[in-house]
Amino acid sequence: MEDLSKIRRYELKYTITEGMAADIQDYISNICCLDKHVPAGESGYTVNNVYFDTSDLKFYHDTKFRKVTRYKPRARYYGMKPSDVIWPEIKYRHCNIIWKKRYCLPVSEYPLLFEPQMSHETGHIIHKQLDRFDDVIHWHQARPVLHVRYYREPHVACLEEYGRITFDRQLSYRLLHGSTSLEYSESEMIYYDDPVTTQNFESPVLLEIKVETLVPKWVIQLIRKFNLVQRPFSKYCYGIDYTLGYYTPSRGYALG
Repeated sequence: MEDLSKIRRYELKYTITEGMAADIQDYISNICCLDKHVPAGESGYTVNNVYFDTSDLKFYHDTKFRKVTRYKPRARYYGMKPSDVIWPEIKYRHCNIIWKKRYCLPVSEYPLLFEPQMSHETGHIIHKQLDRFDDVIHWHQARPVLHVRYYREPHVACLEEYGRITFDRQLSYRLLHGSTSLEYSESEMIYYDDPVTTQNFESPVLLEIKVETLVPKWVIQLIRKFNLVQRPFSKYCYGIDYTLGYYTPSRGYALG
């Protein structure tokens, strides 16, 4: 998958209808192409994010109340089940500018991340500079809180060095209660891209536009043509909102 460890970008989010998604896909057909990581014969791939937080949900509250500068740790893998690798990462945000630091880890080594970082000389836990996933979760004593899964259709710009438009559907989550296991059953997944929560008459598509600091002209024209109105949409926050009783989630369709 794409290596985002050194990319700094703008990230704009919109919730749109399936009809508008089809129109936008048609509009960008001469500007973008399907991401090279999409399996042959498919339109996208399944993304799984395991979010970590503190006992008082520090990262959730930082996002929920739009702290200007914030970050959160998570681990990502692709496909319905973890196969060979997982990507521990820290997602940083300052206003609308996003950057990430992540690395690739064999799934077999994932449980080792949660062992205390001990000094062989002193026997004390080591707290290093907080620039890696490992350091953040140990410093904050963060544990797995929420597993979010969705189906992503990614397109990349052919005109710029970096530019992505993604369409996310079939958003679902499950509570982890601190468990580091990546195994789960389909019956555990709860869908939350429903009309009431997202303020649409039909289950919406989450559109994300990701570009480098200089927003290209074609993106501006796209936003204007479809009268896109940006609104906050945190997949992590929506899942936590459900668990706190702010919304009523639904169990639904199978992921296709």
